[in-house]
Amino acid sequence: MDSISSLTINWNRSLIIDSTIDDQLVKTLTPRILELRAQSLDPITIGINSPGGSLASLDVLLGLLTGPDQNGKKAEIITVATHCAYSAAANLLAFGDYSIAQSHSRVLYHDVRYGKIEDVTPEKARGTARFLQAANDRFSLRLANVIIKRLLWIYIDLKSEFEVTKSKFPKTYTKYTSIVEAFAPPVDADKSVDLACFATSLWANLSVQNDELITNVMERLKRWVHFTGIVKVVPSYRAKGSRHPGLLDGSRHLHNLFSGKPGHFDSCEPGLKLFLSLAIADISETKTERVNFPAALERATREFAILNSMNDPKHILYATNLMLSHKHIFLPGESELDLEGRPEEERAQILATAAPYATLLWHFCVLLCRELFEGEHTLNPRDAQLLGLVDEVAGGGPIQSRRDFILAQAK
Repeated sequence: MDSISSLTINWNRSLIIDSTIDDQLVKTLTPRILELRAQSLDPITIGINSPGGSLASLDVLLGLLTGPDQNGKKAEIITVATHCAYSAAANLLAFGDYSIAQSHSRVLYHDVRYGKIEDVTPEKARGTARFLQAANDRFSLRLANVIIKRLLWIYIDLKSEFEVTKSKFPKTYTKYTSIVEAFAPPVDADKSVDLACFATSLWANLSVQNDELITNVMERLKRWVHFTGIVKVVPSYRAKGSRHPGLLDGSRHLHNLFSGKPGHFDSCEPGLKLFLSLAIADISETKTERVNFPAALERATREFAILNSMNDPKHILYATNLMLSHKHIFLPGESELDLEGRPEEERAQILATAAPYATLLWHFCVLLCRELFEGEHTLNPRDAQLLGLVDEVAGGGPIQSRRDFILAQAK
């Protein structure tokens, strides 16, 4: 359980960031950061009123604030949006161990950008675009790893409203349920995560200017579920006596013509299947008379990279373990079980039951972050808390904060 002090603003042990996040700011703040860390291991409060800045400088700043010292001890930070937390400053706010938005503050997310490009050429512009897209995707995963814990907390807080949400917004709930059930078995409210109702609740509670965020995230999730299904259902090779070719028949034939080792091809089958599906889907969706194949290939390569990262088993295991840490909520039927003390076979079965929902929740989280890094999204403090970007809205928000929960329990 968190202690109140680790969740409480302490302006006597603080830094104020009220300018662009750049190398000069890092240079200016470094002596103060080192002094605060030398004084004690207590959290450092970071007041944020910044238009953003360099992501590279942000990484250095976070390293100074939270990286291990010579004894391997790390520091925690409490981040506070005191006015504007835009762009890189919004990331700094979200990366806090405990994050707070003042009620009048504003948070802005947008895609990663260059301040300027000199001597622009078509090739340089294309290379810059590829770099920025890759940076967007990397930060999506990085941010997702931070906010998934908050999304679980938000899920727990909103769960009591789920039945009301279903009755008030049946059309949206039914639409989202069809997406979820295409990947996981029908939701049993007493046994599993109801991601469809969670998404519906977020959609219903967000301000009007941001309710499209959840709609777009669920459309992205629908696309991922669709491709996952194709990879599983479409045969890799033509079955004996079948008139339908397999997706990889021609590819394996080419591999053999190049005298490739069979084992090399076998190890690439799942990835090759997914990549070919993405490329062909992109070509099929082309609205123009002719296909720009290099562009289609580039889009498929980008999509493959992010899907491959999202599907990394370590992420799914992390999400599963987070869910099981609240098993009384996410697996009520198993709430009395000590998973660590169960036989391996039983534990594996419980994990297998939770894994599909953990996978969906993790992908929802990543796709939400991807949506934030595309276009511009101005968020008020309530929206920022509902999306897991902050833990608390000063004075009270739509979700009970961890700090308020502890204080309520102590009464």
